[in-house]
Amino acid sequence: MSIKSWGTYLPGYKLPRKKIGEAWDFPIVPGTKSVANYDEDSITMAVEAGLECLKGIDLKSVDGLFFASTTAPYAEKLNASLITTVLDLNDDILTNDFLGTTRAATTALRVAYDTIKAGDAKNILIVTSDKRDPEPLTMYEYAFGDAAASVLVSSEPGIANIEGYYSISTNTVGPYRRSFDEFVRTFEIKVETKLNYTDSMVRAFKGLMEKFELTPDKVDKAAYYAPDPRFHGTIAKIMKFDKKAVVDPLWMDLSNVGTPLPFISLATVFEKVKEGQNILLGGYGDGADAFYLTGTGSGKELSKDRMKVKKRIRKQKTLDNYNTYLKNRYLVKSKKPLTRKASPVLIWREALRVHKLYGIKCKNCGAVQYPNWRACMVCGAKDNWELYKLPRHGTIYTFTLDHLIGAEYFETPVPRCVIELDGGGRILLNMTDCNPYEVKIGDKVDIIFRKLHEGGDLEQHQNMIGYYYKCKPSVKKAEAE
Repeated sequence: MSIKSWGTYLPGYKLPRKKIGEAWDFPIVPGTKSVANYDEDSITMAVEAGLECLKGIDLKSVDGLFFASTTAPYAEKLNASLITTVLDLNDDILTNDFLGTTRAATTALRVAYDTIKAGDAKNILIVTSDKRDPEPLTMYEYAFGDAAASVLVSSEPGIANIEGYYSISTNTVGPYRRSFDEFVRTFEIKVETKLNYTDSMVRAFKGLMEKFELTPDKVDKAAYYAPDPRFHGTIAKIMKFDKKAVVDPLWMDLSNVGTPLPFISLATVFEKVKEGQNILLGGYGDGADAFYLTGTGSGKELSKDRMKVKKRIRKQKTLDNYNTYLKNRYLVKSKKPLTRKASPVLIWREALRVHKLYGIKCKNCGAVQYPNWRACMVCGAKDNWELYKLPRHGTIYTFTLDHLIGAEYFETPVPRCVIELDGGGRILLNMTDCNPYEVKIGDKVDIIFRKLHEGGDLEQHQNMIGYYYKCKPSVKKAEAE
């Protein structure tokens, strides 16, 4: 059994911790934190990580999808099923959510391993994502970042073989967040880190190494969760891992990204994994999971088709205004954002078009169109079309800058773009993650899945989250520049 592929996603923005310190007159902590935009959540980020992981993979071969997060948008509704729909996977696959703990990603990996080992599946995609809101005016603002990652667990050969795992469970006193809490709560930091975290991780790693008769000198890479760099180093010191073997958790660049952290660290290993390397993976949260993997040396080709994590960090734009960060996360008490109604019936009925992004292609003249109408807008042929999966790349054909979007006024205008899709067809989308005054006709763009609004009033039973697509400046264009 192996990990056959991987994918990562970082939001387009980062906030210097210096800006937080200046806002609250805190002691300045160096580095930056990864921050999601206002129209992103754990589902939209998970979709992007999943898409990268599935590059070159036959979608029909995936027979399971697990979603791991502590910030799932839905408390009672399978978030994994929505992600499965957006990724256009088969509807007869195994889906499940793993929620409520930062250990959810590695726990999902354990379940995927056992499921495939039992012969009940061949390929299971694990997508993990978190967007945790830190309480303003606390040190957690320095500590929490946003990100997503994914791995494809397979019965077929891959980039790293999964040899096995070792897990422990402990009932810790924190951190924790109850169902009605807006922010993460803590008990006593020294207890949570020195006793709970350190003890759990060390016990899991020692149990794994004893199980597979590994000694510290045989460990080539160790990628594991840590609340901060200090205690990440503490684990390495106690376990006597070589300094070169310890994988950077990227806290100085991203902060603690929560559930995806172990997979983000593992991705940096996969980018240059060598045959025969012994790799340890660790996740933490009310206990710990530890995995033993061995590299196969076959990840070089996949690495060429995936943006390296540190390259993603370099391409993040810096937010120079701390207030923008607060506003984007609705952490300041200002005018309540407009809530639009979102019809569950419409979401269900139009899933093929709205979530899976299918247009139609005329069988008579070959014209591609979206939205989908019975008659071809080019040749007029009626009911003579086939479904067509729209590409996620295109070029701006024309655009306007609008301040009024959905009856809400924006100080900064939103580019509304008509996109000429690669391969034909056009689509009208709002643009995000951009400087609106730098948008030009002819610019290359990527089409991405984003959150449009939170939905209407609960009393009207129309408060499902409205997801759809937007466009953003092309990654390929950014790379060229």
